[in-house]
Amino acid sequence: MIRQTRRIASGLAAALVISGCSSAPPTDDGTANAQPVNSSRAEELPPPGYGTLRQDDFTVALQSGAVQLKVTPLAESVIRLAAPDTYQRLHRLVESRSTQIRDLAQRNGLRQDPLVFSVSFFTRDVQIAFDPTDLVVLSRGILFRPMGIIPLTPDWGREQLKQEQLQQALYLFDPAIDLNVFFQVEYGGVIANDWAAVISRLEAERGRVMSRARG
Repeated sequence: MIRQTRRIASGLAAALVISGCSSAPPTDDGTANAQPVNSSRAEELPPPGYGTLRQDDFTVALQSGAVQLKVTPLAESVIRLAAPDTYQRLHRLVESRSTQIRDLAQRNGLRQDPLVFSVSFFTRDVQIAFDPTDLVVLSRGILFRPMGIIPLTPDWGREQLKQEQLQQALYLFDPAIDLNVFFQVEYGGVIANDWAAVISRLEAERGRVMSRARG
């Protein structure tokens, strides 16, 4: 039986969703100021600006009934392998919410940054309900639930999807999830195994990025 992680603080339910979708203005270059959320030491990261991947290349997609989901890890080790415009967009998205992210981490007793995912919900039906808290990550036999959700779209709190209307949020997870190891995403009883293929794609691109940077 999958064991639930014990790292989630007892006050999780009260702190799960941070309301308000306005963002802080991004930094001028999006990269050169504070240490990025979800980063390792700079020398351990691939340099930005040399990647070619699209966001969908490192996104887990799944469909549960009429609800379509896309789950994208926004760790620097991943997004630095993206094409420059994609990297800048995703990096600035995380940094614009860095205060909220780090506040939630502290309230949940974390001494390091949480792992941030971009999660979007979509449907082609006229209208359908969705449950933001039903999304979980299964990693190394442990079930991880989000320790916080930061809405990015104004109608997120209604938990309703209108036809072809995207609802999006940042999900914060325990950093014990290792993106270099296969994990699964589950929603509505449906499990996605896409990350196995993504790992190989990231490893190949990381080698190409380091080669381009040296060249």
